[in-house]
Amino acid sequence: MAKKDLRHHIKHVFSALKFSCCGIKAAATQETAFMQEILLLAVVPTLAYFCGVPGGTMVIIIAGWLMVMALELLNMSIEKVCDLVSPDFHPLVKIAKDAGSAAVFMGMLANFTFWGYLVYTYW
Repeated sequence: MAKKDLRHHIKHVFSALKFSCCGIKAAATQETAFMQEILLLAVVPTLAYFCGVPGGTMVIIIAGWLMVMALELLNMSIEKVCDLVSPDFHPLVKIAKDAGSAAVFMGMLANFTFWGYLVYTYW
């Protein structure tokens, strides 16, 4: 296999970034849950800041919510592929969609647990 030069790798990074932005844009315009999560990403750290939460903790709040949004993107991917493969009801498609939704729920549960700890600590 031929060794790839630096230009190839740089081009690959920018192509991947472009595809990622397209995925975020699709989710932000088509998925209600993702739109709500964008809103929370703006509101929650702002509220935490005004409640006196330290900067390092703010980073954890933001990173945790970005992980929820990443799970939401994966869930959207699962749902779109399932709809393409089997537009009619199928029990395996239901399991796949439910599992994707459960992954998002678990991420949110982890975040809410952390937020509960923050409320307990700072109020």
